[in-house]
Amino acid sequence: MKVYHVLATLALGLVIAAPVASAQGHPLAGRWTVEYQRGMRHENGEMTPIMGTATLTLEQRGDSLVGTLAPAGDDQGNAPPAQQFAAKGSASGATFVVKSQARLNMNGDIVMKDVTLTWELSASGDALSGTVKRVMQDAEFSAEPSPVKGTRVK
Repeated sequence: MKVYHVLATLALGLVIAAPVASAQGHPLAGRWTVEYQRGMRHENGEMTPIMGTATLTLEQRGDSLVGTLAPAGDDQGNAPPAQQFAAKGSASGATFVVKSQARLNMNGDIVMKDVTLTWELSASGDALSGTVKRVMQDAEFSAEPSPVKGTRVK
C-alpha cells in the first residue's frame, strides 16, 4: 500500500510539474550574440563571404517568436539596419523569413536589390545553431545556406 501511495504522489508531481516546464518559454526566447554570413563580395569573378556578428533578441508572444537582429558595426562603425523577426515557434526551433534590401556595388554604381533571408534556427540550452539562406532578386548565382551559431547573453 505504501508503494502505491509513493507512485501516486510521484505521478501527481509529474502532472503538476509539466505545465511549469512549458511556462518557461521557447528555447529560442532571449538575447543571443550570433555569428553569420552577412553578405557576399563579388570581385573579379570570385565570391567571398562577408562575415558578421549581431545581437538577436527574441521574445515569445503566444505561439510566436518576435524580435530584432541588430548587426554590429564594421571597423568604421557602419552597421546595416536592424531587421525585424517574427515566426511561429515549433518544438525544434523556428524559421524566420525576412524581406530586406541588399546594396550592390557594380563597378562603382550602387544598386539596391530585394533579398529574402530565410533563417532556420534552433537552440539547445545556451547554444544557438542554424542556417541563413539568401535569395536575391535577379541574382546571377544561387547561394547555399550558410551556418549561423550563437550563444545566449546572460
